[in-house]
Amino acid sequence: MYGDGNDFPMKKGAPKSQRVKRRKSKTISGGLLQVNAKASAAPAGLAMPPVVAIVVTGLCVLVIAWGMWLGVGWLGRLLFTENDRFNLQRVEARTDGVISESLFVAWSGVTLNENLFQISLNDVRVELESHPIVRRAVVRRKLPDSLEIIINERVPIARMGQVDGNMSWLVDAEGFLIRKSVRDQHLPLLLGTPDDATLGDNISDKWNTGPALELLARLREMPALKRELFEVLQVHVRHPDFLEFRLRNGIKVLLPVEGDARTRLERATRILDENQRLDPPRSEISILPSGPNHIGAN
Repeated sequence: MYGDGNDFPMKKGAPKSQRVKRRKSKTISGGLLQVNAKASAAPAGLAMPPVVAIVVTGLCVLVIAWGMWLGVGWLGRLLFTENDRFNLQRVEARTDGVISESLFVAWSGVTLNENLFQISLNDVRVELESHPIVRRAVVRRKLPDSLEIIINERVPIARMGQVDGNMSWLVDAEGFLIRKSVRDQHLPLLLGTPDDATLGDNISDKWNTGPALELLARLREMPALKRELFEVLQVHVRHPDFLEFRLRNGIKVLLPVEGDARTRLERATRILDENQRLDPPRSEISILPSGPNHIGAN
């Protein structure tokens, strides 16, 4: 006889224990399958959501970066900013002008035994360039224990006004008032300049001061013979259309405000050279566009 399809055929008279045993194995087998299915499904319910995973990863990266930053800072202090080997012992200053180098050291504001890596080179440069006489400053570390300062001074090419008695302001080619001086009487005197200017001011945009300073700067670059012909005593800058140069020999020269500085000076020195051979020489030379000696005339 056959059972319901799950039992094996048995011979008549087989013991009941065999049939019972087979039925029990079916029940146990089914239970194991159910347990295995539940066990395999459990991890899927415990998986970390993507957003949480991203947050946890970001926190880990931040912690690692913060630790590295602390480590680098500690190493930097150990090797550089707290290392006595790099304490400042000497300040070397060089200048291309007339101010004493010890004064530039004092202006720098640094003190000996400061750590070189705790000194802001940019701050020192800005402090030095805040003084009108300093056109440009270069500040460098010279390891292990020195600081180098290189100064490019402003060079006066004219003077203006009278302050504190016989003192005059000295003016550089860019129009900056760089210092007072009772000497330097050999420099041309600018007339018509503002009366309320003070140390560090720039007067190049006042009337025709800028073009006048440009001509004086170009004159310094010309050959000595031409400079002697055009030896300037005073320059009047308030005329709206021209510059009035008074030379040391008493001759007055009128130059146009506009045009190439070298071309105007070349024309003026040529006319002055010709004027020396006249008897008597003219006391006023004009190379203005409206005159006979204008640029381009024979």
